[in-house]
Amino acid sequence: MHLAPIVIFWIGYGDVLMMEGRIRSQYVIEHFYDRTMTWNYFLAVVMMVYSLSSLVLLYVKGKDLTAKRLQYAVFIVLAYVCSSVLILYLTRYAEGWRDFASYYLVLTLLIFGVGYFLIKNPDFLKQIKKKYFTSNLRKNDMKRIQSKIENAFINDKVFLDGKINISKLSKLLNEKQHHVSQTFSEVLFENFNDYVNRHRVEVAKKYLRDASYNNFKIEAIAKECGFNNKVTFYKAFTKFANETPSAFRKKKKSE
Repeated sequence: MHLAPIVIFWIGYGDVLMMEGRIRSQYVIEHFYDRTMTWNYFLAVVMMVYSLSSLVLLYVKGKDLTAKRLQYAVFIVLAYVCSSVLILYLTRYAEGWRDFASYYLVLTLLIFGVGYFLIKNPDFLKQIKKKYFTSNLRKNDMKRIQSKIENAFINDKVFLDGKINISKLSKLLNEKQHHVSQTFSEVLFENFNDYVNRHRVEVAKKYLRDASYNNFKIEAIAKECGFNNKVTFYKAFTKFANETPSAFRKKKKSE
């Protein structure tokens, strides 16, 4: 779908694009209305079709996205829609090839303007997210999901699964992913990865304290706790224990 309009455009207008510079400029001037504008209309209409399709797709699939992904999707789609409307407008009222320079000027100023605004207001997207992208999940529902999360971690030890992720956890809890994600951020006040790693580190501490595990290498203990590699284990352990696993084990042996 994305490739088809470009292929069609090159089939219908590629001969002009392949002309030598001066010849192409003269040809465009002489055939601006009967050829050039026809294909510009074609591209503008294609962009509008994509814009409307994106809006419909976002409306249909938006409920399945996490709050963060929904935020990004809305901004991307709205930016594309605005660009498409601008292109269509300028194409509709262009009276000559040079009129298209106004499109590039306006779009460039728009991009730099938005970029400058975001640099000066770095919390703008966070404020928008908080105001418009927080779901209407009730506190009672979040408390219920919190209870299910804690049960899955404390009793079922789901964090020992090295392939566990928020999508898999949501399926195990039979809850929507964005509701689980919202519960982590608004009730548990911790992102999913930190929550998982904190539980894994606590189990690792027990192994490192236990004399019966003295013959186990650090890598083996990391794997037992659900970590997929030594680097991730060391990074998480240092974050939550304020020391490396090796230092922790050595200190406990000397006590």
